[in-house]
Amino acid sequence: KFMHRNSEPDLAMSSAEHKELRRSKRRRAFGSLSKVFSRSGRVGSKKQEDTKDDQSHSSFDRLSVNCSNGQPSPVSPATKHGLTDEQLQERHHILEEARGQPMSRWRSSAVVAWLEVVLNMPQYARACMENVKSGRVLMGMSDHEIEGALKMPNILHRRKLRLAIEEHRSPESIVTPKAREIDHIWVATVWMAQLGLGQHSDLIMSNFVDGRVLNSLTRREIDKMLGVNRRFHQASMMYGIDLLRALHFDKQVLANRRAMCEDADTDPLVWTNQRFIKWACSIDLGEYASNLQDSGVHGAIVVLEPSFGAEAMATALGIPPSRSMIRRHLSEELTSLIEPARTSMEVNHLSHDRAGAGSRRNSKPASSLGRSFVRSSSLAVEEKDVRRRRSFKDSLGRALGRRAKADSDQQHHHPIAGAHGSSSSTSNLHPNLAMANSNSLSNISMGAAHTLSASLTVGLESTTV
Repeated sequence: KFMHRNSEPDLAMSSAEHKELRRSKRRRAFGSLSKVFSRSGRVGSKKQEDTKDDQSHSSFDRLSVNCSNGQPSPVSPATKHGLTDEQLQERHHILEEARGQPMSRWRSSAVVAWLEVVLNMPQYARACMENVKSGRVLMGMSDHEIEGALKMPNILHRRKLRLAIEEHRSPESIVTPKAREIDHIWVATVWMAQLGLGQHSDLIMSNFVDGRVLNSLTRREIDKMLGVNRRFHQASMMYGIDLLRALHFDKQVLANRRAMCEDADTDPLVWTNQRFIKWACSIDLGEYASNLQDSGVHGAIVVLEPSFGAEAMATALGIPPSRSMIRRHLSEELTSLIEPARTSMEVNHLSHDRAGAGSRRNSKPASSLGRSFVRSSSLAVEEKDVRRRRSFKDSLGRALGRRAKADSDQQHHHPIAGAHGSSSSTSNLHPNLAMANSNSLSNISMGAAHTLSASLTVGLESTTV
């Protein structure tokens, strides 16, 4: 009976309605399955596309053909700005075809691809495509013609391009071939942070300072062109460049030496700013270690600069002069760290080369650098204290001094005016009288100031009551 009751509606339905019901059920089933499979297919295809993109990116990021000698050089992911993956692949294909050929035989497409991918200067590609039709034309352009044809007003941008062109013109005369493997992105994001000068990274990035440009910079150009104004920061960059030059601009050698002394207090010449912070913590000066950030203190300037001693390091760490025992402890630890390094043959060779370069550049002697660093830091602290005292006085004057100032002006207006008149009238008689009047005027002003301070004190006491 129960089965019969439930089956009555089915018997009452027509065959056409049965067919339509079966079709709708089948559509719903297939629709849900298709949604599931299409969604999973989209996810799977997206993962495949991502893996393909990652593989293509990694293959393109690992290598960039350097057409001077066919050697690969690393390319940063930032070189793809303004380029799609297809365009980047096309540029690499063009560079592969131009490999082994002298720049004078390059076509316009090869010059543009070299400018975009190898030199990381894609913003000048359009002007280069319009005005530079071959590599021979590019090699024959002067600095003024490069500025006009490529719309390149930045001096350091033009220097970067001209130094790269000179490598192609005479590759056998290049002393530091590894410098071309250092792009401006590594200099700005890695090297400057290792020196403790990360606050100047934007200046390096905007001026496209790569390894070749670093090798050509002077302290005056760091000041005028890059805008690094502090003398100690300029010296920090110059000593960092000297270290790279001593290692022939080989980043791998530098990284290997730093890895070997990461957990040992050896080879301080290659220490980074972060390694000195770690060292400060290891000698129980952790409360001052964070002050070394953005200070420009790194191994090359500590070891190679003769005037950089315990006093300069204490100033960089922010240790007060009153903490004499802590400063003595720092002096002993720093001496035991850097003295063996300063007596090594490598440091002596570097110091001799730097002294010759300084005499050629007519630079100031470096013996006062540590003292100037201490002096500039102390002056900055004193100036900060003066500003703090002035701000306190200004706020106190704004809070309570308006009425007191008006009263004091009414009380002392006539004596001050009389002093001014007498000084002006008697200054023509004799210089001693003029001096006496000026002294009396200063005494009157001091008395007025004491009166004003007394009135402010009374006002404060009355307010407190």
